[in-house]
Amino acid sequence: MSEKQPATVSKAAFASPLPMPASQPAAKRRSRLYFATLLAAVYLLAMPYLSPSPAGHHGHARCPSQPAPLNVGTDWDPVADTIYGELAARRLSKAVQINTVSYDDMPADPSDARFAGHAEFAHFMETEYPKVYGALSHEAVNTHAHLFTWAGRNAALAPVLLMAHIDTVPVNSATVGQWVYPPFSGEIAVNGTPDTPGTWVWGRGASDTKNSVVGILGAVERLVTEGFEPERTILIAYGFDEEIGGPRGAGHIAPLLEERYGADGVAFLVDEGFSGIENTYGARVASLGMAEKGAVNFQLTVETPGGHSSVPPEHTGIGYTSLLLSAIEAHPFEPSLSPSSPYLSYLTCLAEHAPAFPKTVRRQLADPRQWPKLARQLAAKDRRVNSMLATTVAIDLISGGVKVNALPEVVEATINHRIAFTSSVNETAAHMVKVLEPVAHKHGFSFAALGAPATSAHACHGSSAAAAGKGKGNDTDTATRRVRFELANKMPLEPAPITAADTAPWALIGGTIRTVFGAHTVVSPTGMYANTDTAHMWNVTKHIYRFTPAFVQDAPNQHTVSERISLDAHLSTTRFYYKLLRNTQGWAA
Repeated sequence: MSEKQPATVSKAAFASPLPMPASQPAAKRRSRLYFATLLAAVYLLAMPYLSPSPAGHHGHARCPSQPAPLNVGTDWDPVADTIYGELAARRLSKAVQINTVSYDDMPADPSDARFAGHAEFAHFMETEYPKVYGALSHEAVNTHAHLFTWAGRNAALAPVLLMAHIDTVPVNSATVGQWVYPPFSGEIAVNGTPDTPGTWVWGRGASDTKNSVVGILGAVERLVTEGFEPERTILIAYGFDEEIGGPRGAGHIAPLLEERYGADGVAFLVDEGFSGIENTYGARVASLGMAEKGAVNFQLTVETPGGHSSVPPEHTGIGYTSLLLSAIEAHPFEPSLSPSSPYLSYLTCLAEHAPAFPKTVRRQLADPRQWPKLARQLAAKDRRVNSMLATTVAIDLISGGVKVNALPEVVEATINHRIAFTSSVNETAAHMVKVLEPVAHKHGFSFAALGAPATSAHACHGSSAAAAGKGKGNDTDTATRRVRFELANKMPLEPAPITAADTAPWALIGGTIRTVFGAHTVVSPTGMYANTDTAHMWNVTKHIYRFTPAFVQDAPNQHTVSERISLDAHLSTTRFYYKLLRNTQGWAA
């Protein structure tokens, strides 16, 4: 059975977390209570003198071993190659000028005219990189996805996989005037603004992820020119609908790879990531995304009696929906740090290798009993850090009412959750039900969650809740006072399996990073709080890395106004992929 199944929400998730014990004689219950109390007292007294178990929930955190720099064969630094730099800028500019936007309502059929930009992009790649198409086998998968295969000399070695996506998010028409350069101009600007010294390429997709698409092709083109013959097979996969979940692109490539190479038949893959290179606390840190949050959307529906708005109830359906949504925001998911948390590994790497890292945080990291408090402190200071430590909730869509003088009868809200690395869809659903159900009952509503039978306000609160609406205009018909909590139309996604560190792929990728970005670079695990095409690849390989091989500040504004990338960042991306493929020669894993 495939590991990557659509997540299901169990009704058992909403049962009491502590099952009731079977009936026991009173004497036996008192005896067990006595010994349990005694054992707890002994443990509390001894706890300060006990070392936390590394294997348990309170295991010590550790930064993975730092790989030795790895530099096999010929080296090439495109950052210092002026002629190539000019060519690379023109190519990336051309790529940005081709509109490959993905909208949420794109048709399932990739041959639809709305995907026409991808045919233009395919022509661009083939005409711009004839050496790549000449040396590698190329397949169009499901019309517009691309799979390149560079056959290795040793078929017994597992292939490596490089990924990116060609599509981009849309540009909000209301913000076009805010862009420094038009969003699809692919402007190559030198010292264009005070914040962008040197050469930059501007436009939608410049960094997310046409930078990688062009950078990988440029690296392979160079290797072909140098006469490189790979020892193991090299795969390059480009999706065309990643920004809307990837079912047409990566969703078709993944089963093809599994059929050819078997489950876990690929040595490792590298795809896009929010993480990259940064200088922080006196250290240069390369963060590899080795985990990815899950995602689930729920729909909240509130039904109330209609009527003329001249005789309004205390709260309309919109008002009650607001109370429910306010309760959700008032009860956020608790941030946490645990031994399996990738962000804990990141913090530990900073504590061990960054000289200016705060001493107080370093001390807290050394004591697992301080981790809950530390998690709350860090999450409160930075919303991005909170996204690394907790399941997040975003109320993104709401609708209700059809006319200004008619009471709304049905109000709907859609709520997006990004599920913590170590949590689950069921745990997320259970938390939401725990928050919403008592609020619904308090105001006299029945509550039905995820296909389970509805619970009534009468059963939980007696007649007082139902009577709460009496004498308040039209708000008296309890038969039509219903709250439903259901999955929205998009299938939920469990958090990705966490990639292990201190492995052969970790050493290869980390060693390459320390050659390209400096031997003093600290290589650290981290997580990805958005979703990528790697969500389709869980069966293809257990070694999944999400990484942008560039300084983070040189590739800003993904998904927003004035997206751009410095030419140096694009060229460092190209060099990383070039060196990574060179370094696979003689790699034994």
